[in-house]
Amino acid sequence: MTAPVARSVVEAFYAAYISRDPQRIGALLDDDVEWQVTGPAEVMQVCGHWQGKAAVIDRFECQVPKIIDFKSLHIDHLLVDGDHSAMFGRITCVQRQTGRLISHRVAHIARYHDGKVVDFHVINDSLDAVEQYIGHPIDLTAPGAPADDDLVAV
Repeated sequence: MTAPVARSVVEAFYAAYISRDPQRIGALLDDDVEWQVTGPAEVMQVCGHWQGKAAVIDRFECQVPKIIDFKSLHIDHLLVDGDHSAMFGRITCVQRQTGRLISHRVAHIARYHDGKVVDFHVINDSLDAVEQYIGHPIDLTAPGAPADDDLVAV
């Protein structure tokens, strides 16, 4: 059984995450951290998979700043249970290419070992985010879109 993570460690991680300081974030990552951000990477280039501390630091240091200017993360809920944390909130940024303000819901699931993040998974409200990235609503009634009957829960 793994040791539980202290809430103070989780809060320190989120303080570092919000600071966007790659070195502060890196100090709280395991050397072999797995970092996964779900979403359509073709539109939201901040999405993808990174393996290892160096790759995640590079993501925050070089890759993400070319795509967005982070503004804020508002945390609505932060739960800590055993060696995991879960966060639900809203991220706000500016898309560098267009200057558009992007603000959407986001959830994080993280696992910790010895006070370091070993797994970090981001789940974006990708439909909302993509519509903001492209600058218009996506027509879900277009040919080929799911019919109302296809959306009925079984």
